[in-house]
Amino acid sequence: MSLLNTDLQHKLSNLFGKGLANPVTLHFFTQGVSVLSVPSLECDTCQEAGELLTEVTALSNNLKLETHDFVAEADLAKRLGVERIPAIVLEGKNKGTLRYYGVPGGYEFSLLVEDLLDVSKGSTQLGASTLKGLAAINSPVHIQVLVTPT
Repeated sequence: MSLLNTDLQHKLSNLFGKGLANPVTLHFFTQGVSVLSVPSLECDTCQEAGELLTEVTALSNNLKLETHDFVAEADLAKRLGVERIPAIVLEGKNKGTLRYYGVPGGYEFSLLVEDLLDVSKGSTQLGASTLKGLAAINSPVHIQVLVTPT
């Protein structure tokens, strides 16, 4: 069963067709499926996140999904700053690294879609004064936005 209904798939396909200026790779970090359960590595939402990303990336040739095992590919996870799973790292024309933890469902889904468009362009719709303020920052910044299911 599809997570995205047909109407939403059609709308997203059109939006991506018009709005994705350049390719975007979605690095999805999950855990391998095992018959053995390792409590410290259990990921209750990895399957749902993976299914959603598979459906989204199927809607455009400019979207590429690369699935990585968090443990087996620990070096890549460390290089991309991934500390937990499920994790999504968007790679395109963006300057910095955009990481998303969890399932981008509900209200967060629209943010994922906007992020995909922004990363493909390498720009955002931020105002001039905001961009000027951000340009004045000359040291690394770590921003975390926490959301809870409602």
